[in-house]
Amino acid sequence: MGFVKPTTVAQVAEAVRQSDPLARPLVTLGAGTGRHPFLRALLSDGVPDNDSFFVTLTDRSVLFHAVAAAGYRPGKLRYAIEHEQVRTRISEVRRRPLWSTFRFRFPGHSQAAWLNVGRAWRPEMDRFLDALHGDGLRGRALGQPDSGGAGNPEHRQDGPGTAS
Repeated sequence: MGFVKPTTVAQVAEAVRQSDPLARPLVTLGAGTGRHPFLRALLSDGVPDNDSFFVTLTDRSVLFHAVAAAGYRPGKLRYAIEHEQVRTRISEVRRRPLWSTFRFRFPGHSQAAWLNVGRAWRPEMDRFLDALHGDGLRGRALGQPDSGGAGNPEHRQDGPGTAS
């Protein structure tokens, strides 16, 4: 089981290789859908469901693997979306201390869903969004330092005491 983040990232990288052998993973993060991440975490008792994903930005596309119910491992590939399409489907990015969120409209859905990213995956979320909205897709390998996204006005930074 991949409860340790490096193990989980390695398992997702293997799932990416199986899904698209030519793709090179750049950033992987864990995310769950829903509007209330705290309530969801309490009610789910930490067990992932079909609305939890490993989101992987590759040099070719963005892959959404479902989180398997038996352990925190990548399951079935649910979506493979081109970079340009992903850019237009992301909105309302909110960076917060415990749970960061952004809205994402999945293919075939008319409304965007909230994707909640826990604190442990926040650096990866920042790299993911910066790479998609900047020119960081070319030549950027997994594990390279990022700029932090401070200069991108498209992303909203919510801190303590900020209304949302």
